Amino acid sequence: MTPAHRARLDRAEALLAGAGVDRVAYLVVPDYHRGHAIGDDRAFRDWCARPRPFSVEWVLHGYYHLDDRHAASGGREWLARRLMTAGEGEFLTLDADRQRERLRRGRQAVEAATGATPRAFVAPAWLFNGTLVPTLSDEGFHYTEDHWHIVDVARGVAHACPAITWATRTFVRRIGSRVVCPAALRWLRREPAIRIAIHPFDMDHPRTADQIRRVLARALRDRTPAGYDDLGQN
Repeated sequence: MTPAHRARLDRAEALLAGAGVDRVAYLVVPDYHRGHAIGDDRAFRDWCARPRPFSVEWVLHGYYHLDDRHAASGGREWLARRLMTAGEGEFLTLDADRQRERLRRGRQAVEAATGATPRAFVAPAWLFNGTLVPTLSDEGFHYTEDHWHIVDVARGVAHACPAITWATRTFVRRIGSRVVCPAALRWLRREPAIRIAIHPFDMDHPRTADQIRRVLARALRDRTPAGYDDLGQN
């Protein structure tokens, strides 16, 4: 979530409201691609404060959502960043000190923009290294995620909660997502908890947006929206 995607966010909110979702986690990027700082955008702060028909948990989502310019990486990290995201695996190669600095600044920025202190952090593309979870715990965060789990960082417990998410960066990914995502909802029907993750760029593709609407409607027939704390009680 960033001021850069304001029009897409409005369309996503209309989709969520129309689907009858009553709880949403919004992932906020403090300075998207080093050019859209939320602290400099009064209109975005007003947008965050506007009333909504659903409750929002504000989550810190990286800081720049962009690979670190100076971080070294091996072949495995380089491959993950190129296959899973277009150079946006920001936290995959950061050491603990750089992580801590961005977490602190990011939390302050999100709190200033939304009035809420984020309790959860999600790394861009769910890519991170082994130093992140202990660093999050040290900094007082409660939760993080990867593609398959919600992690209670204070207790060191990972709760199974796989994500259904669309990819729209290329034509092949768009078509593949529209095949896989509805099937994933069926495959995961026995899972006690799942996530449905929407990206702003999904709203640029009407067929993808329409499918998201239908998948949400099917999921809500059998499931109740929940937050991080509810999952921890299961």
